[in-house]
Amino acid sequence: MDNQRNEQSLLQRIKELEEHIQGLEKDLIHDSLTGLKTRAFFEEEAHMYFESISNSCSEKRKKWFGFNRISFLFFDVDHFKKINDTYGHAIGDIVLKKVAATINIVLRQGDTASRWGGEEIAVSLLGASEEDAHTIALRILESVQSLRFEEAPDLTVTISCGIATAKDGVTFEELIKWADDALYSAKDSGRNTVIQYSELVESERKK
Repeated sequence: MDNQRNEQSLLQRIKELEEHIQGLEKDLIHDSLTGLKTRAFFEEEAHMYFESISNSCSEKRKKWFGFNRISFLFFDVDHFKKINDTYGHAIGDIVLKKVAATINIVLRQGDTASRWGGEEIAVSLLGASEEDAHTIALRILESVQSLRFEEAPDLTVTISCGIATAKDGVTFEELIKWADDALYSAKDSGRNTVIQYSELVESERKK
């Protein structure tokens, strides 16, 4: 009887330990505030996907992954500092949570959103062309703008977005920079808008 009780007690402790480890693993890959993936996890996963469609990757591996394009969306909550200053950081946290949840709802299965830093959110879209990414980004902007906050009924939130799509010969680091450059162009253009990196390139050509 004692042996049976000891065995049950050991099994229970093992189960509790496994649950604790699973909780730690979740904490390591999820941002504690928004529930989105962490930047570190996003970069590792996105880099793996990016490499899977690169010229150096075997055709067999590309076929196994099932896609040959990837686009990045970089979002930033407009005037977030003003939101914090006007309504307080508690409301700012609620804004980030709701924006993150809204982005996740719009995304397709297989897409990944992460908290890149502060109020900036990065998204990877597997298999998405620049046009696909633009359509998804606009849908997210519209959904965020329609958000309402019981804690601040007069508050309307908008976000800006930059898009970059992988092309032959482009490195992962360059693609991330393209998305970031496009985001800051969107903010410089008045915010609450979407800018594709290709638009920046075309604009430079016309100068």
